Amino acid sequence: MKKIVYFGMVMAASALTSCNKYLDIQPVGTVIPASESDFRGLMTSSYTGFPAHKSYLSLRTDELLLDESSTDAARTKDIYLWNDQNPDPATIAYPYLAFYKCIFYTNQIISTIDEKLASNATVDQIKGEAYLMRSYAHFELLNLYSEVYSASNVGLRGVPLSTKIDLEQRFVPATIGESYAQIVADMEKGTTLLTVDDQVKGVNYRFSKRAAHAMASRVHLYRGEWQQAIDAAKKALAINDKLVDLNVAGSQLPNDFESVEMIMALEKVSIPEVRSSSFISPSLLSAYSDGDLRKERYFQKRSGDYVSLKGGDNRFNVSFRNADLYLTMAECYVRLGNTAEALKYLSALKKNRFTADTYTKETKADASLSKEQLLDAVMLERKRELALEGLRWYDLKRTTRPTITHSSFGRTVTLQQNDPRYVIRYPQEAINNNPDLLK
Repeated sequence: MKKIVYFGMVMAASALTSCNKYLDIQPVGTVIPASESDFRGLMTSSYTGFPAHKSYLSLRTDELLLDESSTDAARTKDIYLWNDQNPDPATIAYPYLAFYKCIFYTNQIISTIDEKLASNATVDQIKGEAYLMRSYAHFELLNLYSEVYSASNVGLRGVPLSTKIDLEQRFVPATIGESYAQIVADMEKGTTLLTVDDQVKGVNYRFSKRAAHAMASRVHLYRGEWQQAIDAAKKALAINDKLVDLNVAGSQLPNDFESVEMIMALEKVSIPEVRSSSFISPSLLSAYSDGDLRKERYFQKRSGDYVSLKGGDNRFNVSFRNADLYLTMAECYVRLGNTAEALKYLSALKKNRFTADTYTKETKADASLSKEQLLDAVMLERKRELALEGLRWYDLKRTTRPTITHSSFGRTVTLQQNDPRYVIRYPQEAINNNPDLLK
């Protein structure tokens, strides 16, 4: 099959003058896609390049302590101390450009696939994945660099939207309302195109109908659209509602890509630089009561401190899994005042995470809680179940934005309640390339 270099050297010169100013994406070395395998290759490139930002987010929460003796601590200490304004040059920068490189591949697919190939199940699936990846990348950018969605926030600065290949385009941030409109439109369009209900193990880093519904549930949860989040979660669970039972000897970790509850195993949530420079915080460890099987399955004691067993290998990549959906259902039902349904989903998860005796005590105690207490119990369960999967920061940001104090290298820094630093500052390199980001 003949492959033609896309844009080539002539367009590379244009990229150096225009793209460096805005997104700095240079499409040299890509190809003009002509076959299903070409388009699948572009989509795989988008998946492969998806950033590991959620690993860094765990450092900002109450989940980790920085290990000052680690050689990687110099690269992570300013993340740990929320120093986004003037970090040490050695600090790992939060990803920005990487999201748009992923989006670039999806825009190639969306803009050309209909011209090259007739519609069939495979073509529609690839195109649907492209729309969903474009949606998900913009969604993660918004979660990092913008305020949370609310009726009063829709006019605030969102993120630059990239929906076409245009090297001369200026990337001025859209509003939060406009950003979400694009995210939801792409998500819905992509979902209608998908032909695969559930990806098989090994390629379940790709979007499927089950993953699309799980994503929709999270989007609606973060927007405070409780019933819509429930409806989407039910669609995903109708395809597969299984949970890993930690009472069973030899059971897999729930975030293992081969576990029965894994939906989409895409994102690296525990990269080496973070794993080697941190320990599990006492705050997180103390959240697990006696009889909670997760403490010994999720963590391991090493030289007096605890480290995570949930990452460090691509087999533990995770974006969506069933336990997350069970907790979304529980949270949304509580917020809607339906505590009976909330207890049903919370209890179903706990049955698979606690010893039998402790589970009986837990369900009895939960049944006596008020609505407000039950919501606290659900959020505690999110902290325990989804630990170090990159969602804790988003949960803190979208709810109470509590005070957190971190100490490192002789400095003690406090993230105050409702601190502006719950919205992460764009990386300086991104601002230098595109001053429009601050408009």
